[in-house]
Amino acid sequence: MNVAFRMPLEQARLIGSQPTSPTGYTKEEAAQANLAFDASVKQFLRDWIEHGTVSAHLPDLESDVEAFIEQGALRCFFKHRDDAFQQLLDQERIARHLLRPITEVYFEPDAYEPLLARYERRIYNLAAHRQHLEVPFRYSPPSRQEADGDTIDYSAMPAEQVREDIGMYFGTRRSDETALNLLGGKLRQEAWPYVHLPVHVVTEGYMEDSLRAVKTATEHLQEKGDAQLHCFLIQRRHAADDRHLGAALLLMNPKQPNLPQRVIFCDTLNPSGIPPWWHKFKHKLDTVFPQPEGHAPVSDRLEDGGVNLQRLHDGVPVRHQDIDCAFYTFSMVRALVGVAKSAPHMILHGPVEKIVSLMTARMPEYFVLPDRPRDPALVREENVWLRWNTGQEALKNMKRRPTIEVPMPQMVVLETTQQAIELPA
Repeated sequence: MNVAFRMPLEQARLIGSQPTSPTGYTKEEAAQANLAFDASVKQFLRDWIEHGTVSAHLPDLESDVEAFIEQGALRCFFKHRDDAFQQLLDQERIARHLLRPITEVYFEPDAYEPLLARYERRIYNLAAHRQHLEVPFRYSPPSRQEADGDTIDYSAMPAEQVREDIGMYFGTRRSDETALNLLGGKLRQEAWPYVHLPVHVVTEGYMEDSLRAVKTATEHLQEKGDAQLHCFLIQRRHAADDRHLGAALLLMNPKQPNLPQRVIFCDTLNPSGIPPWWHKFKHKLDTVFPQPEGHAPVSDRLEDGGVNLQRLHDGVPVRHQDIDCAFYTFSMVRALVGVAKSAPHMILHGPVEKIVSLMTARMPEYFVLPDRPRDPALVREENVWLRWNTGQEALKNMKRRPTIEVPMPQMVVLETTQQAIELPA
């Protein structure tokens, strides 16, 4: 299947029907680049061994050294070096390949699976075993890895033993904490500075934890004598047993921290007129914001601000399933930040339908016009592009990261001004 691939905006063009890859980068070009990368990593490992960094028990025979490089050397390097990834990124040739743009990646046209070098995939897989070294979407889950970091090759297995799942594919792997933290950081940057309506972004815990954080933050504002309305925007997974991500907007009055003035729930699925998580969200609202007996529950104030972007999985091949709710909800929250800044009166008093229209107008990656979504194939390709660039951002952060890190105390931080509101985790 050959379809058009959406390129970065600065190079936007439709490739049409390419005989090789939707990006226009051929399989032969990718294979040559991958061979050069593998050679660079092997030479790096060879230098590491020759400098005597490995155990003295390593055999001296050249053939044994080469066999070690082909099998366990990279795993050994990651095992003995806390800064293994940073050292690799300090090598210009290695870093250039890992940080290459999507236009220099060959993707299988059907599944959008990138053709990665053997040692590149090993690096991603081995690094993912260490906290904060995950390169989002580019590593296989531990159950899909062999001892030396190779991804298990299903093509060599009997067909009856192959069980497809979303972890097999670059385009269907779930967003890990590294990806969510990168997205959350961008949202907090978008929220500051504000002019009229203070905007807070919450990206910690699960949805109920985030609702409690909003309530606690509002109580702190009350203690400080703040009487201004505040807009809180949440982007989180729903629960430990539900990995779908949702977004929510809460308008809070510090004088009434237990009574949200407005609540808008933004889901990315709307198959039958009601978002799948609607009733669960209502329950969590009433759990976090209980009202006195005889008063209407907070859930009666709930408004639907969702969009029907995400595809359902029933009857869809695994490699085509839509596991991109992190990008949809990120786009929605970023757009709502923009609406809160440019048209705060709409957040305060406007009808939810108008807010959704203004939101979708600020989501050009997913909407051609307000309330008019892009073709699903183009949406799919946009998300492939976002997945690759999220990995690039993670690698750039690793490259900048100092070798020694001081662990920070865990806390919920709602960054709304230069002085953040810090809440116990």
